This record gives sequence, C-alpha cells and structure tokens, in this order.
Amino acid sequence: MKAKKITITSVICLFFLCMYFVSCKKTAFTTPPVDPQGDPVLPSTQYDYASKHNVNSSYATLGRVLFYDKKLSVNDGVACASCHQQQFAFANNTRFDRGFDGKFLGRNSPSIQGFRGFGNFASGDVTPTQNNQAKVLLFWDGRQSNLSDMVMNPVMNHKEMNMPGFSELNEKLKSASYYRQLFINAFGDETISQDRIALALEAFVCCLNTKTVSASNPIVNTIPTLSEVVTLEDMGKFLFHTKYNCAQCHDQQRNQNALPPGSTPVTEPQPYSTPPAPEPGKPSNAMFNIGLDQISIDKGLGNLTGAAGDVGLFKVPTLQNIAFTAPYMHDGRFATLDEVLEHYSHNIKSNVNLSPKFKDFDGSPKSLNILPAEKTAIIAFLKTLKDDDFLTSPMYSDPFKK
Repeated sequence: MKAKKITITSVICLFFLCMYFVSCKKTAFTTPPVDPQGDPVLPSTQYDYASKHNVNSSYATLGRVLFYDKKLSVNDGVACASCHQQQFAFANNTRFDRGFDGKFLGRNSPSIQGFRGFGNFASGDVTPTQNNQAKVLLFWDGRQSNLSDMVMNPVMNHKEMNMPGFSELNEKLKSASYYRQLFINAFGDETISQDRIALALEAFVCCLNTKTVSASNPIVNTIPTLSEVVTLEDMGKFLFHTKYNCAQCHDQQRNQNALPPGSTPVTEPQPYSTPPAPEPGKPSNAMFNIGLDQISIDKGLGNLTGAAGDVGLFKVPTLQNIAFTAPYMHDGRFATLDEVLEHYSHNIKSNVNLSPKFKDFDGSPKSLNILPAEKTAIIAFLKTLKDDDFLTSPMYSDPFKK
C-alpha cells in the first residue's frame, strides 16, 4: 500500500513537472508563422530602368523580384524589403526590425537610397563591381564599402535571413518557376549563381535614387541669404547652412556618393546624402561620435577596428526623404525630427570620443540652443527633401503584393 502511494505521488509530481516545462515552452520565443507570397506580378512590358537610371532594365527587374522575395531567407520569413520599405524611403518605421525568426535585430534599419554609378549596368557589363566602384561607407558602422557585399550580407547573416550557403540559396531559387525566365532575360540563360544574384540586387538598389527638391527653392544648390528668405522653408534652409551649420556634416556639395574614375553621372548629384568613405590616411567626413551617450554601449566603428578612438563612431545618414525614415539614429532612439534637433540643442553628452565639431572651446559638449521657432523652420525645410514618385512608383514597389 505504501509503495502504491509512493507511485501515485511520483506520477503526480511527474505530471506537474511536465506541465511546468510545457508552460515554459509556451512562454518561450516561437518563430512567427510564415505568410506565403505566391508568384510576383510583373508588367507585360518591363519598367524602363535604363532611361531613368542608366541601369539595364532586365537586371533591375530581376533585382526587384529578389529584393522583395522572402525565399532569400532560410524559412521564407523575411525579404530585404521587410526591413527596407518603399513608403519609408527604404528604411522602416520601427526602432528595431526582426530577423527570420522574429527576434529583434540590434540596430535601426538605415535607408538604402542614393547609391549610383558603381557598375556599368546599362551596357550589360557583369564585371564584379567591387573591382571598379568607388568606396562608400555602408551600414551604420561602415563595415563594408561595396554594394555587392552589402546586398548579400543580410542574406547570409545568422540573425537576419540565415541562409546557410549560396548553393542552398541557388537551389531554392531554382525551385521557384518564375526565376527561370527572369534569369534568361537578364543573362541569356537560366543559370542561377551567387554573382548573378548579387549583380541583380545591386542593379535594383542602384535604381533607388531620388531627386530631392526644396518646395520653396527648386534649385537645391542655392542657399538663400537672410534678405532672400520669404518662406518658413527658406528660413529653415538658411539656418541649416549658416547659423547652425548642419551642412558641415550634411553638406550638399561634398556629401555625394562617389563615382568611379571616368564615370559620368546621368542625372544630377544628389544633395544631402551620405559622404564617400575617406581616403587612406585622411580624416573621415562621414563618421562621427555625436555624443548620444557618455559611454558608448554600441561601439560602432570601434567594433570593427578595435581602436579606442573609433568607439561610438557611426555613419552620417542621408537626409533624402528624411521625414519618412523615422525613427532616427543607429538605435532608433529618436522618434521625431524635433527630438533629433533637441539632442543637438541641449543633450550632447561628454563622450571621450566626441567629435571636435560638437565641442566648445573648452572641450565641453556644445549646446546649440535652437529656438522653438527655428526648430519648426528647420524641420519644414527638411520635409521638402522628398520625392513622392520615389516613395510611390511601382518601379520600386513589391511585385508580390496581393
């Protein structure tokens, strides 16, 4: 009888122990369900990327499908476009995006726009662009400098899309019926390879260019004098370039994505974009520590170089379509442009690597003390740096959209 009681007690204990683990399993993280995409819907006559962007239209069409296709992730859970959405100027409106398994990624997704001239896409040249492009800083910490690597890095990243290898990716894309003709159109045969995937993605990304024109001043390169200021936007532009000299980092002349030697841009250079990477041995005009924190938790460039002086340095982001790319900074800490200006106005922290541009003569952090009316004017100017066609054109939109 006693043995029986012990057995019953043991069974009861085992039952509750199992219930405990089941309960823990339910509360643990689970991968979100995958929403099947189906096949892309493409126009009978492909969009003319060649005329608008000097990019081979068949390359860009294939790249567009790849950019939006969740098959590039290991579980069909996310696409490149999951973190870079057209309506948000190919950034996103959330502080941290989620990877293939639904877990949060560590940084805010930057806008990918304004890259051009890195390959001879119009003529059909398939030379790997890392051999002929100018250097430009990519990702918040500048860890890569060519688009070929940039477009493929998230696909293989174990936190983002987690594809185990290119052979697995190639086989996976072969199983999708719609890729055969797209690869034939672009390359003359149906062979799927790492280089071709990278080239097509890069070609599409090179089409993500925007023409930012101030509503109050169609000639973007013209900076109004105080006597010429007639609108709130004009005043904001004047303050941006003069009193507060935001242009020292976001300069409309210098801050243009570089072109390879001998290249001729087919459209006007884009103002207020990310500056090119520095030449060896020269100071960077593209990466700064702006005093977000007294101690930099995210080391930024310092994570890559291991240099103490690089801790907390991050890339200068583009201001093109800036009103649509919130939240701001590498960690998305600021929800609004007003919060960004308030940081420069009163909240720059004393960091050991604080860039000299943000220090007073005595070495203490600057306080720009931007007046409320001035903030309103600067934000009004920044809101003119938009391109509605870029944000809505079907040339850049999701072909899988139901």
